Amino acid sequence: MKKVLVIAIALTFVATAAFAIGNPATKIAIHTKAHPTSCTKSYPTFADCAGINTTWAAQGDFDAMPVFYDLVAYTVTEFALSWPTAWGSTSWVRCKGDLAVGGILNSGEGTAIAWTTCQTGWSVAPGYAWLYATEPGSVCPIPYAATGDYGVVDCMPSPGPYYDYPVWVTCAGVGGIVGGDPCGCSATEPSTWGEIKSMFK
Repeated sequence: MKKVLVIAIALTFVATAAFAIGNPATKIAIHTKAHPTSCTKSYPTFADCAGINTTWAAQGDFDAMPVFYDLVAYTVTEFALSWPTAWGSTSWVRCKGDLAVGGILNSGEGTAIAWTTCQTGWSVAPGYAWLYATEPGSVCPIPYAATGDYGVVDCMPSPGPYYDYPVWVTCAGVGGIVGGDPCGCSATEPSTWGEIKSMFK
């Protein structure tokens, strides 16, 4: 009987730990596509990593979309974008979410986008940056400077929610540079959710 009880407690601990993680396989990549993009008509959706196009061969106008994927449930996405400063500024358009803090105009700037209810789904692309490439370069998701974090906030009940950090981050290559593999995987270091949480209060 003791052995059964020990196994039951161990299984409960494993299930609780897995539940608390929320989105353990969170990944972020930059999808590239032709400009213009409409938030309502034919807005890109992603059912698997192979649908994320990380290489844009041409220079000139294109749209760069941060894609958060391998998700289960989320209430916030947070990120910043970097690109060559020679490309100038961007026009950032938020297509998803109920509210946002921050904004993206210049390389290195970021935003946190929140929903008032829990969202479920394998992926979300919360918006896009209209860029004009004047030379070869890369567009990368980077941590939002206001908090030092990037990732998603899950929907776990108290003592959650929890901040889920990406295990893989993929840049897009533009104008002759090959983008990264959105189907790869690696580990990154965790930090805290408290700073961004206070921004939405």
